[in-house]
Amino acid sequence: MKKKCTIILAAMVCSVLFFGTMALAGDDFPTSLAGFSLGDDVKSYSDYCHLEKAVPGSDAPFLSEAIIKSDVLPGVRGGSLIFGNCNHKNELVGIKLKFHDRGKGLFDKLYKRYEKKFGEPDNYVGDAFKNVIAWQWVFKNDSKEEVALVLMWSRSQQMRPGVSIKLTHKTRVKQELDCYLAMDEDKKMNEKRSRIKSLDQYIPR
Repeated sequence: MKKKCTIILAAMVCSVLFFGTMALAGDDFPTSLAGFSLGDDVKSYSDYCHLEKAVPGSDAPFLSEAIIKSDVLPGVRGGSLIFGNCNHKNELVGIKLKFHDRGKGLFDKLYKRYEKKFGEPDNYVGDAFKNVIAWQWVFKNDSKEEVALVLMWSRSQQMRPGVSIKLTHKTRVKQELDCYLAMDEDKKMNEKRSRIKSLDQYIPR
C-alpha cells in the first residue's frame, strides 16, 4: 500500500511539473509589444503609423516598413512596423520602438524586467567595444516557430543613440524570403539589371 501511494504521489508531481512547463512555454512566446501584435494585418494599425508612405526595403524587398508616428505611444519617439509582401502579405512580422529617453538607465530597467520574465538572454548581439549594447532572447513555440526579442542601447552616432526594442517573427520573415526567391523566373528576368562598366565612378574623389 505504501509503495502504491508513493507511485501515485510521484505521478502527481510529474503531472504538475509537465503541465506547469507547458504553461510556461506558452507564456514565453511573446508576440505583442506596446499594443501591436505579430501576425495582425498592418492596416489595422493605420492610425499609429505612416502606412501610406511604407516602401519595400532596398535589401529586403519581400518586406515593407511603415514608420510609427511620434505622438501615438507614451515615451516613444519613433520606430516602425514591418510587414510581409509575399507569402504573408500585409501581415505584421516585426515591431521596432525607439524611446525619447536615451539614457542607459532606461535600458538597465528594461533589461532587469526582461531577465525576470524571460530569464537570461540567449546571446549578445552588440559590439565588442560596448558602443552598442544589445541582448537577444529567442523563443520557440510548439509549432517550432521562432520569435526574437532584441533590447539595445547605443551611443554610436551612426545608429542614432538611445534605447530601442525589436520584436521579430523570424520564421515568418524566413518564409517571406523563401516566397520572394521562389518568384516566377520570368518576373526575375524582367527586373532591370546593369553591369559595371568602369570602377572609376565608384572611387571617391
